[in-house]
Amino acid sequence: MTGPLGVLKYAELTMSDLQKINPRRAICLITVSPLEVHGPHLPVGADVFVGEKLQEEYCRTLAGRYPGYRLVLLPPLYAGCDPLPFKGSIPVRARTLESLLWDYVQGLAGQGFRLLMVCDNHGGPSHQIAMEIVARRAWRRYGFALINPFNVIFRKMVLNDPYFLKLVSLSPGECGDDPDAHAGTNETSLMLASREELVRGWKEVAPSLQPEWSGISALAGRLGHILGRIGLTGISADLVHLANLLAWVNSPDKKPYLGSPGLADPESGHRMIKGHVSVAMDLLEEAMAGKKPSTRPMLWWIRAFRR
Repeated sequence: MTGPLGVLKYAELTMSDLQKINPRRAICLITVSPLEVHGPHLPVGADVFVGEKLQEEYCRTLAGRYPGYRLVLLPPLYAGCDPLPFKGSIPVRARTLESLLWDYVQGLAGQGFRLLMVCDNHGGPSHQIAMEIVARRAWRRYGFALINPFNVIFRKMVLNDPYFLKLVSLSPGECGDDPDAHAGTNETSLMLASREELVRGWKEVAPSLQPEWSGISALAGRLGHILGRIGLTGISADLVHLANLLAWVNSPDKKPYLGSPGLADPESGHRMIKGHVSVAMDLLEEAMAGKKPSTRPMLWWIRAFRR
């Protein structure tokens, strides 16, 4: 019924066990990420494996900060939108993910729970948007806080947020930003820190460079630069990120990873995990104080086209 850190495993609880929990003094946690190709060196479950490591570290920190709260661990969901379009990835539609998460929220809220921390490591736009749509609906309907820290962390990574980079002691190009977007230095380091035994031959994997803009990606990128020059920095950053994403996934020569896996090391992964924990705890404190967590993802404005 309990894990190595003393958390309650939801799937192993009986009805009597659940009735003994004070849901107002409980924090639920769940890992949600896709099965997705991560190059020749990482497993397709990499995002979930990293999410489970984050979950472990969240629990360790929460047990120290909130000893009067029960930590309730739900089974992981291998479900995510916008995985890399290579054979081996298993995509889940945004509508499906929204419905699934909403059902979980209703099931937990109906028991009186009010906090659900999502442990995630996937940057797919419609994946993050689906999370935010459900989070906003849950807050409006039930005052229920569904918190996905990675929505916030991903923005900090992509935009090379100076404070965050200082916190994790990493530099642009190795922090999961656009040139290091997938299974590169950052994500390989995270896997070395999480499940090193599943990482294969990463030091021999050649770097994969970000493709040049062309076609629709060039249009998005140029528009982003124009908007940046007139002070619309938020939409500008989103458009440049979208341009980089489109250039990569639409490239006929794309590799199933982007970045330099050979530069990865477990110490960098552990530092990034500590950065995740720091951001997650700040968001949780907001929710516990009765404030709506601020987790708006990048490209939030494209939600009308997510279908």
